[in-house]
Amino acid sequence: MEEAEPPPPTLSPSISPLPPLQVDPVTDTAMALKGPCPALLLPLALLVTCLALSSGQYWNPLNDIFQREHVNNPKNKAVNNKVYCNMMMWDRGIFWKYTNTFIHESLKKINAICNADGIPVGGFKRKSKNSFSITTCTFNPWTFSFNGLSGKKKIVLSCLNGLPVRFVRHI
Repeated sequence: MEEAEPPPPTLSPSISPLPPLQVDPVTDTAMALKGPCPALLLPLALLVTCLALSSGQYWNPLNDIFQREHVNNPKNKAVNNKVYCNMMMWDRGIFWKYTNTFIHESLKKINAICNADGIPVGGFKRKSKNSFSITTCTFNPWTFSFNGLSGKKKIVLSCLNGLPVRFVRHI
C-alpha cells in the first residue's frame, strides 16, 4: 500500500507576499489576476483625436515629415558643421539623402511663408520674403560622412493647406 504524501505546508495569509491564487472551479486551472484593460485606451485615443480635429487645424502628416527633416530651432550645439550634420542626419534618420537643409527659425516664421510672408513662385511653391538661418548638409562618399555649410538665405517651400510640406531650395 502506498503512503499518501503529506500536503505541503501552507503559509498564513498574513505572511504570504502574493495574493491567494484563484482557481476556476469548472476547469480546475489557475486564472490570471485581473490587470489593466487596454480596451480603455481606444476611447481615450479617439477623444484626443476629436479634440485635435475640433481645434480647427488640419492634421498634415507631410508637415510632420517636413519638420522632422528640415526644422532645427534652436540649432543644436556642435564643434563644427561637419559634426553637426553627421549628428543631425543620423539622429533624424535621414542619412539616405545626399543633401538636406535644416532651417534654424521658429515654426511660426517658417509656416508664415505658406501664408502672408511668402511670395508665390508657381504651383504650390512659395518663396520667403526674408532670409533664414540654415545649414545645408551634403554627403561625402569618400569619407562616408556629411559636410555642412551654414548661412542666411531665402528659401522656397512647397505648401499644402497653409503648411510647408517640402523644402525645395535656397536662393
